[in-house]
Amino acid sequence: MSQNSNKNELTILSNWWFNIDKQLLICFLILTFFGLTMSFTIKPGGSYVDQISILNAFTIQSIYLLFGVLIILICSFFELKTIKKYTPYIFLFLLVVLTLTIIPGFGLESKGSSRWLDLIIITLMPIELIKPIFCIGLALILENKTENTSGKKYLYSFIIYFFIAVVLVKQPDIGQLAIISSIFVSSFFLSGFSFAALIGIIFFGLISFVGIYFLNFNVQNRINAFFSPEQYDVSQVNRSINAFKEGGYFGVGPGEGQLKNTLQESHTDYIFAVIGEEYGAVGCLVILSLFFYIAYRVFQRSYDEKDHFIQLSLFSLTVYLSFQTLIHCAVNLNLIPSTGMTLPFISYGGSSILGIALTLGLILLLTKKRHN
Repeated sequence: MSQNSNKNELTILSNWWFNIDKQLLICFLILTFFGLTMSFTIKPGGSYVDQISILNAFTIQSIYLLFGVLIILICSFFELKTIKKYTPYIFLFLLVVLTLTIIPGFGLESKGSSRWLDLIIITLMPIELIKPIFCIGLALILENKTENTSGKKYLYSFIIYFFIAVVLVKQPDIGQLAIISSIFVSSFFLSGFSFAALIGIIFFGLISFVGIYFLNFNVQNRINAFFSPEQYDVSQVNRSINAFKEGGYFGVGPGEGQLKNTLQESHTDYIFAVIGEEYGAVGCLVILSLFFYIAYRVFQRSYDEKDHFIQLSLFSLTVYLSFQTLIHCAVNLNLIPSTGMTLPFISYGGSSILGIALTLGLILLLTKKRHN
């Protein structure tokens, strides 16, 4: 009995290894190692680790990354039909959890925004887990099926998007709203869309963002500071730019940068500037090249895929991963206003790592050579 069990386990593992995209897996593991390396030298300024040592911060990040790697591997073992079956239930549960963030007594407010839930052991940012599930959920709704070719699928997808958008505006979290919008538009674009409907959605989005600017002081303040820096405190951005200048081509060396000691968000929102200071332009280009290769390879697999559900899922997951990376880097380089966006799998924080790990695990699952 035990011999049969061992043979079955070996068969499962050998099938997994044969079917998995090994190049993507290696890229994900490199990201994990680099995120761990960065966490060893940072001095976080978040609520968890204000008073504790760098070693403890490293330990906390190690635990997050360990769980992240486990999520990636576990997701990659799932069958496609299992993901399709349980995604609607998981998505509905996460929407309820997201809604709790804006209900007084449940949401944890920080810096004028209520984005987190206090789970005693950790604080959870639900939108980080929703983003990859949103990609899969939209693919389920919008995939081409003979029994689902009416305009209802577009209406359903828009209602779900609109609900999430309202909660994010209420929090507020406009950076995440931009990511959710990119997921929705990219899925809509690839689903055999009506061009008039797409133009209408883009127009609606632009009007909405203008309205958010005039109604939300925090958003207005960040955008005004970007266009009129002389009238606002832009010390964070100036320190970030100076970090890149200090780093030059090859950086000042791991752990030798000063930005992480003077900027509270250096371990999250400005981790790319820390990379620029300690590893230089070469280090930044290596990280960006890694993300670019992941996007290129997944887009290539998506293009060759015959299953419309897999194609939609891979496309939107990659758009989300790439767009978040670009937003984070652009903020650090002062190309766009500050958004509070993390760098996938490298920035410090549990919710971000778990959300990205789920994304990478789903990508590995969907890029398998065959789906049983």
